[in-house]
Amino acid sequence: MDKTVKKILIFFSIVLVFYLLKILSTILIPFVLALLLAILFHPLIINLEKIKLPRWLIIPVISAVTLLLFFVVINIILATSSQIVQQQDFFVERLKQKTSVLFDLVNYRFQSDFDFAYIAEEFREGFDVQILSQTAGELARVLRSFVASFVMFAIYYVIFLAGMSNYRFYLQHVGGEKDGYTLVENYEKIKKSVFSYIIIKSLISLLTAFCAGIILWLFGVKFVLFFAFLTFILNFIPNIGSTIATIPPVIMLFIQSDSINPVVVLLILLSAIQMSIGNVLEPVVMGNRLRLNTFTVLFGLVLWGFIWGIPGMMLSVPLMVITKLFLEQSDSTKIVARAMGYPEKLKHEPVINR
Repeated sequence: MDKTVKKILIFFSIVLVFYLLKILSTILIPFVLALLLAILFHPLIINLEKIKLPRWLIIPVISAVTLLLFFVVINIILATSSQIVQQQDFFVERLKQKTSVLFDLVNYRFQSDFDFAYIAEEFREGFDVQILSQTAGELARVLRSFVASFVMFAIYYVIFLAGMSNYRFYLQHVGGEKDGYTLVENYEKIKKSVFSYIIIKSLISLLTAFCAGIILWLFGVKFVLFFAFLTFILNFIPNIGSTIATIPPVIMLFIQSDSINPVVVLLILLSAIQMSIGNVLEPVVMGNRLRLNTFTVLFGLVLWGFIWGIPGMMLSVPLMVITKLFLEQSDSTKIVARAMGYPEKLKHEPVINR
C-alpha cells in the first residue's frame, strides 16, 4: 500500500474514532466511570475475601453502598440547585446593585476618563434573570442527562465488580497464547497508575474541599456544603478546576456582604489554599507516578473536554495514562508515547548533561 494512502487512512480512522467517542458519550462516560470505580474498589474486595467473607455478600454490599452514596450526592445537588433557582430574582437584583456600587467606587477612586458608569449600565441591562434562568436550565439538563445515565452506570459498575476477580482469565482468553500475557501486564500497569491517581487525587480534593468549606463557614457564605462539594468535584479537573471552584462562593459572598473587604480576603484565602495544596502538596505526594508531562496533561484536558465536556475534563488524566500505555506497545507510535512523558523504569526526570 502506498505510504500516502496509508497516512490518509490512518488520519480518517483517528477522526472516525473521535467522532464515535463524541456521539457515543452517553454510553461511554458511564462505562469509563464504572470501570475506574471498579478498579478503585478491587483491592478492597481482595482484602475482604482474605478474611473469609463470601464474595456473594461483598459485591452486593459494596455496590449498594457506592450507588447509595451517588444517589445522596445527586439529591443534595438537585436540592441546592432548586433553592438557588427559587431565589434567583433576589440574587440577580442584589448582584446588579453590588456591581453598580463597585463600578461607581472604581470610577470615583481613579477619577478616570474611562466610562465605568457606562459599563455598569450595560451590565445591568445585559445581566437579567433570563441569563441565570438559562444557566439553571442548562444545569438541570446536565443533571437529567446524568440521572438518565445512572442506571447504565449502575449496571456497568456491578458487572465490573463481579468480574474483577476473573480479569486475568478474560484478558488471556481475548489475547490468546500470543498476546494474553501482554494484555494482563498492561492492565496491571493501568490499574496501578489509575488506582494511585484516584486515591491521591481524592484525598487531595477532600482536603481542599474541607479547608475551603471551613473558610466559607467562617465567612458565613450560604450553601457551604454545596460549594465544598463543588470544590471537591472541580479539583479533579487538572490545572484549572480548583481556580474555577473559587469563583461561585466569592460571587455569593459578594452578593451577601455590604463591604468589598471580606470578599477580597475570601478570594485571597481560597486562592492561597488552592495554590498551596494544588501546586505544592499535590506534586510532592503524586510524584512521577503518572509519567505524564505538563503539556500532555493540558492537551488531554482540552481534547477530552472537547469530546466529553466536563466529565471528559475530569477523566482526562486517567485517559491520557491509558492512551500513553497503548502507544508504547507499537514501534511506530513509541516516539509519541515518549513525547508524552517518561518511561516506567525512570523514577525521576532524566538529567541532561550540558
